[in-house]
Amino acid sequence: MEAAQLDALVLRLPENVLLLSGFWPMIGAAFLVFPLRGDPVCIIPDCYRSEALSVLHSVAPIFFPYGLIDSPSANDAIRKIAGSLDNASSWRRIGYEADFEAIAPSWNSAESLIPAATTVSLLRSTFPTAELVDASGLLKKERRTKTDYEIARLEIASEISSIGLEIFQNAVDVGKTGVELAAAVEHEIMIRGTGYRGAVRVRAYAQVTVGPEETALAYRPNIISTTRPLQSGEIAVLELGLVADGYWADRTRVRVAGKPTETQQKIFATVVRAQEAAIAAIKPGIMASSVDNAARAAIQAAGYGSFFPHITGHGLGFGYHESSPILGPHSQDVLEAGMLTSVEPGIYDRSFGGIRIEDDVLVTSTGARVLGSYLKSLT
Repeated sequence: MEAAQLDALVLRLPENVLLLSGFWPMIGAAFLVFPLRGDPVCIIPDCYRSEALSVLHSVAPIFFPYGLIDSPSANDAIRKIAGSLDNASSWRRIGYEADFEAIAPSWNSAESLIPAATTVSLLRSTFPTAELVDASGLLKKERRTKTDYEIARLEIASEISSIGLEIFQNAVDVGKTGVELAAAVEHEIMIRGTGYRGAVRVRAYAQVTVGPEETALAYRPNIISTTRPLQSGEIAVLELGLVADGYWADRTRVRVAGKPTETQQKIFATVVRAQEAAIAAIKPGIMASSVDNAARAAIQAAGYGSFFPHITGHGLGFGYHESSPILGPHSQDVLEAGMLTSVEPGIYDRSFGGIRIEDDVLVTSTGARVLGSYLKSLT
């Protein structure tokens, strides 16, 4: 902040409030005011008091009435509180979130509140003499490497995601549909994940494709689970996003209903080798493109180079997908200890379907560590 000549940050995206306070807002109605000098405060709807007080330790909460028939305008309450903070009138440059086009949902993912023109107007009226500065780049840079506390929370999320991988592993069978498999994964994660190692708010986003035509498109960032039943010998692919108290995991596993063919076994073994080669290449100081090259070389050596259309991995942690590091052939990112990345090579074609394996891998001071390690098996 000092290098960017910012006197304060005023943030409202839940993922960034979590980053600097430890509190994951319910809907995005909380504002974090984080000054360069002085104590940060989190301005929070009073109806979320108990959740905030259970996690806020180094950031002072200030509560305001919200959501009741006699509650004042939320913007009026925030304007009054933020404008009266110590030294607020002396701030000349205030950073805010002007360029987050992809955001992580709040706990209530059905309806999230985000900073837009109304937020900018609120900031301008609250701090009329200050220059508003886009701090998105600074925030994204700070999110790339995780603290020990954040790593511990991310490991919990990855371990909970393994519950979903286990359910998927055991549930795939002839006659099962993608919808049924996705529902089974989400159901069990909600039940067994809530409370796991202290996790309070847990939600899964499971997507399952089945059969060669659907799984051949499983390279897409988002897929649609259908009511098509699995036939004997067909592949099912689980793409699983999971959030636990604001921290994200991203996993993929693949299973065959019945007995796999020799081609399926060969492709699966190739993907496993590619993932292991990529993970072995991870260490601080290495170009992210080198990790992608390691995975791609293994797939090319098996003759499937043209069937691997996507990057090997992406950053994650405060979101399902983050912009850095990118494990791709053209990436300029350099890996650092504390970064968290997915490693997810895959092979796809309509003649046999799609096969991908994905795990979350932490860059350590000496190499790499898979969070929430879980078996890789076609059967």
